[in-house]
Amino acid sequence: MAKGVVWVGTPFILNFEKPMEIFQPLVDEGLEVRLDECRGHMPEEDVIKCLPDVTAVIAGAEPYTARVLENAPNVQIIARAGVGFNNIAVPAATGRGIVVTNAAGQNSVSVAEHLFGHMIGVCRRISWLDQNIRKGLWREIQPALRPLNGMTLGILGFGNIGKQVAKRAVAFDMTVIANDIVEDKKTADEIGVRFVSLEELARESDYLTCHVPLTPETTEIINSDLLKKMKADAFLFNISRGPVVDLDALAEALQAGTICGAGVDVYPEEPPDYDHPIFSLENVVLTPHLGGRGEDAIRNTLVHSTRCVLDFFQGRRPPTVVNPEVYEVLDQGA
Repeated sequence: MAKGVVWVGTPFILNFEKPMEIFQPLVDEGLEVRLDECRGHMPEEDVIKCLPDVTAVIAGAEPYTARVLENAPNVQIIARAGVGFNNIAVPAATGRGIVVTNAAGQNSVSVAEHLFGHMIGVCRRISWLDQNIRKGLWREIQPALRPLNGMTLGILGFGNIGKQVAKRAVAFDMTVIANDIVEDKKTADEIGVRFVSLEELARESDYLTCHVPLTPETTEIINSDLLKKMKADAFLFNISRGPVVDLDALAEALQAGTICGAGVDVYPEEPPDYDHPIFSLENVVLTPHLGGRGEDAIRNTLVHSTRCVLDFFQGRRPPTVVNPEVYEVLDQGA
């Protein structure tokens, strides 16, 4: 009989012909691994139906609300196959003695590369040029294109991803400034990054990119007031979490010429409302939350999540526990 059941809900497995090869260490440990059909945005009821006898979860973006957790009596660990964990009711998990981990650092390079794809795409007008040359235009579509060289990149959130972005920006000969509640001045000095206030970040940046987690403090931290402080020829990018940017305010700023352009990979609701004005604007590059979907990042994330579950069942503390206080609950129940 298996030691427990590991339910895999992340759609990352769809990128592999033989995903079970990644989870073989769990099978070798005596665990049963169940791969879900990955139905995208599962409602609570569907998640609850999958979890009655499940011991561990390798989670995608499906909801783990307090209600879901109440109906998952055997779950001991939720390993989020990604960095963000706002789909998990962490306080409720902690109260039930459920360890929650994420895959911090595993997709940092992928997200940084995606950001530069957005930056080059919007400032060099790649999508617009592609669409119009296919219509037979040539001389009519040769505008002056904005450089990265010599420009100032502002990074909101100087964590794993922000640091990877900074390294690449320096290679483009950009000046780099950053804002974070925790200032890693050692790394900043090594890369050549200067910390500034949030208002200075908005005022000085030619390109401003968001790489913060979603918290009450970061929700709509980019709002109409902050957008008005930016340069009229500046660009804004959100490759973090949708609610970090007030999308209505961003669309209004782009339409009014408050800022010049934007790149958006994440949305307040996903899938988004396609009737939103942001989807009608030519000065925006839009992608469907794919920043962390590099081939290397997907494999790294799944391997890391597998390691977290394996560590747990082998009596070790996983490396990226997001609710370390859960161990006090577990000690009390021992």
